[in-house]
Amino acid sequence: MSKKKFPVLLPILLIITLVACILPNVGSQQGPDLALTITAQALLLERGAAPLVQDTPLSASTSTPEFTSTPEFTPTITLTPTPSVPTATVSVNTNCRTGPGTQYDIIGALLIGQSAEVVGKYSPSNYWIIKTPGGIGNCWLWGQYATVSGNTANLPEYPVPATPTPALPAAVKNLNATISCVPGAPFTNNVTVNLTWSDAANNEDGYRIYREGSLLVALAANSTSHTDNTTLPSVWLITDPQPNLTYEVEAYNAAGASNRKNVNVKCP
Repeated sequence: MSKKKFPVLLPILLIITLVACILPNVGSQQGPDLALTITAQALLLERGAAPLVQDTPLSASTSTPEFTSTPEFTPTITLTPTPSVPTATVSVNTNCRTGPGTQYDIIGALLIGQSAEVVGKYSPSNYWIIKTPGGIGNCWLWGQYATVSGNTANLPEYPVPATPTPALPAAVKNLNATISCVPGAPFTNNVTVNLTWSDAANNEDGYRIYREGSLLVALAANSTSHTDNTTLPSVWLITDPQPNLTYEVEAYNAAGASNRKNVNVKCP
């Protein structure tokens, strides 16, 4: 350095010394760098050069972050397997028969709260063939009140069983008759006969009543009485007995008729 420039540098060095004393204490690693920077700036000013500007380069950490979308959770769907064996339940206690209809015998029942395995179906009349609850074999359950769970696609269609021939109905019991005779036209009595009996059958279609061997009337099922009005002669020869009236009652259905029960009545 020449003696000519020494007077110019002296004031600058004094300024640098003062600044260094005024600045707060910094870490040991930052002090030398700051002093060198100020010295360099002073030299450049003396030479008429532009001052140094310290740029802070963008580091990788200051770059614009790329947002990574959070993967959405896809719930796992748990499939409930369809039971391989279909079962039936009912909302109303339902009889189970030997075929699709009331003409078939009742051999069991499916009650509310019970379930039974379904082994077949009869689609035309909405019947399910199930294993007889508490019994042996299968029976036919009307589907009106039934709910079937499980796979029914492979259930076989059952053929309709032959219609059973009903048994003969039981004969009536306790047949009784009372008679009332009232004089009417000359030499006649107006007669009223009241017949009563006990219904002992549970499969009858009705009852037939005969008077003196001839059909008098046919009555509906579950009937237990009938009143007959007729006339009888009121004057007889001394040698002839007072005439009797004979009544007979029988129950009947498609299989035939029961034994007839009879009763005799006459005017006093």
